[in-house]
Amino acid sequence: MKEELKEFKKFIEDNKEKRTAVLHHTDPDGVCSGIITAKALERITGKKPLLFHQNPGEITVTENTVKELKEKQIQFLVSVDLSVDQNPEPIKEIEEFAKILVLDHHKTYNELNSTETLMIKSKDLTGVEGSKYPVSKLSFDLFSDLTDLKDLDWIACIGLLGDNAYSEWKDFVDGTIEKYGFEKKIEENILFKIKKLIESIEVMDYSKMENLINVFLSAKKPEDLMKKDLLMELEGMEKEVAFWRMEFEQKKEVFPGELIYFELKPEHSIKSVLINRISQRYKNKTIVLVQDFSEEHVYFSARRQDFKVKVNDLLEKAVEGIPEATAGGHIPAAAGRIPRKYLKQFKENLIKKATKVKSEK
Repeated sequence: MKEELKEFKKFIEDNKEKRTAVLHHTDPDGVCSGIITAKALERITGKKPLLFHQNPGEITVTENTVKELKEKQIQFLVSVDLSVDQNPEPIKEIEEFAKILVLDHHKTYNELNSTETLMIKSKDLTGVEGSKYPVSKLSFDLFSDLTDLKDLDWIACIGLLGDNAYSEWKDFVDGTIEKYGFEKKIEENILFKIKKLIESIEVMDYSKMENLINVFLSAKKPEDLMKKDLLMELEGMEKEVAFWRMEFEQKKEVFPGELIYFELKPEHSIKSVLINRISQRYKNKTIVLVQDFSEEHVYFSARRQDFKVKVNDLLEKAVEGIPEATAGGHIPAAAGRIPRKYLKQFKENLIKKATKVKSEK
């Protein structure tokens, strides 16, 4: 761990005078790690980096992002909470004009470290499965060695709650709650409400994400984020999630291997929020939700909260042989997509693989 920290500090020092951009994911952990990283770099360099994001669901670097970085003459890119090593080609393109720092907690797919790129995964530092060390906390810890971030601890907590890592970081979260005098019951806490607020913007009206980020950047305390125009989306998301949660209980399919499967056709992209809540009730089951908007692709998510099945590996095996398929993530939480016409094949593969995985235990 000491060696990684040394490399991190040197990489920041060597690149702190360069034109910098921070690219972040759009879920609570991604938003919070982006805010923490941007604020930390501003405190270190005295200059505000470009803070930006891609579309929801885009977890590797897109060609549009490469183009934007070139146009804005970015010389140093920091990517947070994105599994960019799943597709190394855009990284190689960016290396031609910029240095790259990758802070991530997903499974390692390809080795990116080079003279141009430093990739630090949570597991590299601790040896613990990445889902237990979200990037909001990773970025907070790493940059705290370079500048004072004590006032950003509440932001790190929101990211931890967003990635269901409260139990792993209970002391840190509870200590922060006590420090600020927040409500102690987690689900009634303002940090938990902000976690849901970020989810609702991502799901219900993505056009408000830029506004949310700007409010976040200027926020001095959690209450600053409780803006009426942002909170409007939260009520709508809760109603839609509640409806599909009832549908799940009535129409879910149960298969051998402790697999529970459900297809939904919601108005908005709620599958991640929905499956996170469902999996808290079925912690010892493998839950797979398939979201179908009757478009070219369908999107799926999987959860297994007791870690007894690696759902990232399960989904990767289930999409083998399916053209244009993607799948990956963490041991307890993963996702992907397939062309819609292969849904039947995916379901058959999934059932077969889930049964085999369980029988091998």
